[in-house]
Amino acid sequence: MGNAAKIAVSIDAELLRQLERVRARTGESRSAAVSRALRILTQQEERARRVVEYERAYRETPETDAEISVARELSRRALAALPWESE
Repeated sequence: MGNAAKIAVSIDAELLRQLERVRARTGESRSAAVSRALRILTQQEERARRVVEYERAYRETPETDAEISVARELSRRALAALPWESE
């Protein structure tokens, strides 16, 4: 952690107990466990932001009927090429 910054935070006592149980299992330092949790949180937030952006863009520019037709035809071809088991 070459570019580490120190912070002071207050958290619920039960949350601290849970963090300590996690640390006991993982062997992580508090800093490592909190960093991991914050990394997960920020990744989830970024993923959610991207979904919202994707949905907005899709609403603004949905696929055309021609694009849907091409996708259906390509799907049919791909599925036809698979070995299907007969019942």
